[in-house]
Amino acid sequence: MSHHYDAIIIGSGIGGGGVGTLLAHAGWKVLVLEKNKLIGGRCISYDRSGCVMDLGWHFYCLGKVGPLQEILNRVGLPDSIPWNDLNGTSYIQIGKVAKKYSKQSMYEAAAEDEQDNFKALFRAVFTITDEELDKLWYVPVRDWVQTFTTDKMANTLIESFVSQYFCVPSDEASATEFIRAFRDVMANRATSYPSGGNYSVPTAYIEAIRQFGGVVKTDTAVEKILVENGVAVGVRTEAGEEFRAPVVISNADLKLSVLKLAGEEHFPKDYIEKVKGLTYSCHGVMLRVLLSEKVTSKQVVIYIPDDQSPPCKVTEEMKAGKVPALIGGCFGSPTEFDPRLAPEGKQMITSLHACPEDIREHIDEWRESLMRSFYEVYPEAHGKVEKVWVDPPSLIRGMAGETGAIIGIGQTIHQVHEKRPSVVSPLKGLYFASSEAGGHGIGTELAATSALELFARLQPMTADVLARRQESAIA
Repeated sequence: MSHHYDAIIIGSGIGGGGVGTLLAHAGWKVLVLEKNKLIGGRCISYDRSGCVMDLGWHFYCLGKVGPLQEILNRVGLPDSIPWNDLNGTSYIQIGKVAKKYSKQSMYEAAAEDEQDNFKALFRAVFTITDEELDKLWYVPVRDWVQTFTTDKMANTLIESFVSQYFCVPSDEASATEFIRAFRDVMANRATSYPSGGNYSVPTAYIEAIRQFGGVVKTDTAVEKILVENGVAVGVRTEAGEEFRAPVVISNADLKLSVLKLAGEEHFPKDYIEKVKGLTYSCHGVMLRVLLSEKVTSKQVVIYIPDDQSPPCKVTEEMKAGKVPALIGGCFGSPTEFDPRLAPEGKQMITSLHACPEDIREHIDEWRESLMRSFYEVYPEAHGKVEKVWVDPPSLIRGMAGETGAIIGIGQTIHQVHEKRPSVVSPLKGLYFASSEAGGHGIGTELAATSALELFARLQPMTADVLARRQESAIA
């Protein structure tokens, strides 16, 4: 096997798989090196007691109209991801009251005398001009919301969307990033979940790379990015094997890529300081409940116990080391999208909740609180729970590596737009495609837009890449 390629990609997550698909289709000789047995990064699924489980509970907010699909459309494989759209059984539950997810049910979350102000916020999402939007990149969402309403529950409801989208709190998240994402989700109504689980998305990219002549190697950890004369020229694996390419793309953690794989000495000092100062999104704990029979037709429930407990936010109580009696979260039933994800006749319900980085010492308390919250949302499940799994952040660290954060480098006001790391590194030949560099959007879609952004930078090099390979073959 040749050890010379046009592009080497470290990692097979959405960003790496996405840009690899685009480059391979353009004729580049692509090599993807994945350190784990499973491809997909944070977007993997695996078998557990006869159930297909996702590493995290992802929804794809733009689904078949978003960047994940755009990558496959561009390469002529539009049917590769088996999308299933939400079917109208999404709910918002505040306290014990559950209502169908709609603008009206959101308006009604606010006090009656604040509902007109809350409606004005929703109107602004759709009517704000590009010029006005451009001024809000570095304004926190909370500050922007409070120019419309100070109602506690209205603010908590917006906090719940912010924290689910970006996994950072609303006093740190960018107003522009939120408005763009919220507008897209509300306007397109394309939120989806694929048959086969999350794994279906990265699998579509990896299969495309192979179809277009690329090579994908799993269980192949990269030990070092090779740098010669100030240029990244390839990689060395932990097994000692070297692969060469004029373009090296890291889909791995950006700090790891710069500080360890490449090495600080190859970057300007101010860049290294910036990289060391980058902060991550929050961590999460997953609850998974297998039921002996189907108990609900609800596909999704956004659960808000009270105006102090938005889903996916690490509360002050949690930071103080206490486990709340009830924990807000986003509940969903994968088997309502694909019944094959659990044994026949059974139902799987999962939920994601924000938590401190390490909860192992209090895991029993977390389990009790999560199950109390579960029964608040699904009281009909009493007596029908067959198995319960509680997976702390250490599962992400163990299976996907990196820090265990839900998304990666957080989309805070200090790390969006022009302040976000670029897909092009200061080290010639080294690039990034992930949720941690460039791009915009929500989670996996952030990574996909990063891949599209990097491909736009690399595509003009295609003619030279193909010519150089032809010359090498002749020689």
